[in-house]
Amino acid sequence: MNDFRRITIIGLGLMGGSLAMALGEQGNCVITGFDLSPESMEKAYGRGLIQRKAISLEEAVNEAELVVLATPVGSYPGICRVITSVLAPGTIVTDLGSVKRPAMEAAKALPENVYFIGGHPLAGSEKGGLEAATATLFENAYYFLTPDEESQESTVNRLKTWVSTLGAFPVIVSAEGHDRILARTSHFPHVMASLLANIVGEEADETIASFTGSGFRDTTRIAAGNPSLWEEILHLNRRELSLCLLQTEEKVREVRLALEQEQRQWIHEFLTKGKTFRDQLPKTGKDYLPEWYQLYVDIKDQPGALAAITTVVAEAGVNIREIEILHAREGEQGAIRLAFLTAKEEQTAMKALSGKGHSFARSKGENNHVDNNTRH
Repeated sequence: MNDFRRITIIGLGLMGGSLAMALGEQGNCVITGFDLSPESMEKAYGRGLIQRKAISLEEAVNEAELVVLATPVGSYPGICRVITSVLAPGTIVTDLGSVKRPAMEAAKALPENVYFIGGHPLAGSEKGGLEAATATLFENAYYFLTPDEESQESTVNRLKTWVSTLGAFPVIVSAEGHDRILARTSHFPHVMASLLANIVGEEADETIASFTGSGFRDTTRIAAGNPSLWEEILHLNRRELSLCLLQTEEKVREVRLALEQEQRQWIHEFLTKGKTFRDQLPKTGKDYLPEWYQLYVDIKDQPGALAAITTVVAEAGVNIREIEILHAREGEQGAIRLAFLTAKEEQTAMKALSGKGHSFARSKGENNHVDNNTRH
């Protein structure tokens, strides 16, 4: 349960608005909102996402127990300078920004008796603004927390609990480690998607664009992100990105030379290595997520079959944390994988499904094999 009673959210766009919605569903805290756009504040207040509208940063953070920065990271230094004289001793400040080293630097302007711990939920949308906000944005998402060596364990644990109430999974990492991870898994891929889109877009033959298939569209999808937002992200994480680009330049040179010299075996090994790594990636980052309790439910290939199964589980009051459609399993018609967070949820789902005549196998943990002797 969220134990913060007075929370301030600075920035009411996609991330801040979604956070307000998620907290509002818990109904046990008063949320104060501040945004440079009066229209956004009015909309948030009118929809009941925030209970108080602040006309200034100083008013927004006054008496807050938790302050969340949900603005672009580049605005942090100015915000921290303004609020530093108003924050009460013991206030916890965190953020939702995607680059952590600059965030930690900006937070040095805060008083010593105010505790800053960086945060970054790995969640988002190609759409932006309050209109795109959703209460479920953070559910089942990694949520990085980046304390420093001076952070108190009790403060870190309190934020971890708070993150869990949002349905997210807290991961503790250093600011430097976070930026290195995100450079390679998010920021660098965005550069490469934009690079590919630029190369094809600059072709003199305009008919090429007419023949871009799903592969090209899938590869370049993230290039459709907000250029202003991404320019700032790339700028703030430029050190790690530069290292990625240096590695890329070397690898591209190797591929080009192999093609020119007709080194087909090298090309084959290069493609095989890439395929092997891609095939071994966890589908939802299971390495850091808690162990799931899973059921593999047999399903017929007919309209309404999936809805019938999920309805049974929902009517039993159980939350399905993850669902995957498996086209076939060991010669059977097919199955779906349902994942639950607790053994109690799994047991309740099993009882409900058995009562409706559904057969299934169970498995505890993503990496465990299904126990096909345990069938219902």
